[in-house]
Amino acid sequence: MCRQGASVIQSSVLGSIAEPSLRAFVAWVPILPDDSEKAARESGSLVQDQRAKHFWDAEKALPHLFAPLLGLPEDWPAWDVYLAYPAGATWDDEPPAPAFWHHQLGGLDIAPKLDGEAFEKQLRELMEAE
Repeated sequence: MCRQGASVIQSSVLGSIAEPSLRAFVAWVPILPDDSEKAARESGSLVQDQRAKHFWDAEKALPHLFAPLLGLPEDWPAWDVYLAYPAGATWDDEPPAPAFWHHQLGGLDIAPKLDGEAFEKQLRELMEAE
């Protein structure tokens, strides 16, 4: 699913929005048994846009840091999540809450399932509001 989500973000968001100030931060995390840094590097080719930066979170810190922020159930890591922030958002002691987010987590209805067109539309609206 995360490979499919990365492809959606590349094609529907980065491929559709030419704004040079747009940034994508892609964090690859070892959640599933086959997840590895090598697999993450290979999957990085799915998001090749120069505005994207890739990170390997070997310690699995980000999913547990973002889970409470997103209101996920206890012991449910935030992975396969796609968060959008307005320009100028900063991360101090804790990450900021996103303006909106989508996910690919089964059985969860607190945010929309990843839909490339909907995400792109919401992101354009967020960028226009700035």
